[in-house]
Amino acid sequence: MNIQLCILNVEGILLDANKSLVDLYKLSAAKRDIDIPDGFFENILSAGFDHRQKVFYQYPRLAQLETEVMEKHRLLPDTIQPQITEVLDFLKSRKIKVALVSDQKRQDVLSKIQPIIEHYDIDVLVCYNEVLMGKPDPNVYFKAAKLSNVKPANTLVIDDSRNGCYAAHLAYMRSVFYQNALPISERLFKYSYRQITQLNEIIEIIRQENDPKVIFLFFQVQGHHFQMGTFCFDRDIDDHCFLNAFDQ
Repeated sequence: MNIQLCILNVEGILLDANKSLVDLYKLSAAKRDIDIPDGFFENILSAGFDHRQKVFYQYPRLAQLETEVMEKHRLLPDTIQPQITEVLDFLKSRKIKVALVSDQKRQDVLSKIQPIIEHYDIDVLVCYNEVLMGKPDPNVYFKAAKLSNVKPANTLVIDDSRNGCYAAHLAYMRSVFYQNALPISERLFKYSYRQITQLNEIIEIIRQENDPKVIFLFFQVQGHHFQMGTFCFDRDIDDHCFLNAFDQ
């Protein structure tokens, strides 16, 4: 996989908004003695409107908390993830494109991250209301990749939600799950290519994928000749495969 584009979820990767949202739900539910079922946050976090409504229909008491929680959440200060600038600096140094997807409306999210967008020359931002269906539908990722002029096969999604990782899976893109707002679960493990607990772990993952490397040694018998050599991928030269071999 030659990574040419990284798609980052604003609320969970640039900002620490998803974790604070989960914490507010837990606090409000505890005050009202409402139990939160397993999988609830996996289902609502970064979900599109239609999907959220289906989830809340199953849990009417939790649905009653949504307005209060969202109002409190909007009043919280925006916290930038501490390691995100290190990741963005690395991507810029490698000339890997960056696209952002957001669970907020454009004007709201730009008011929070405009300095980051300008500093790193990020051209692509796709918001939930700019596609027909929100996550876990893959439209938001398809649109981000298309606007970036990069194929899904060369795209890596970094997200901290199950809906984000599942949407990437449906978009034929690999995803890295950042364990922040949600703990690792079997469902998250299933749909994500890698799982990390520190954002800067992304750097090593991309190095492993993009840097030149020897893939394997091979032995081949052709007639009476014994041949030995190596296949090596050089990512910087049009992804061609080179063969070094000699006869014995």
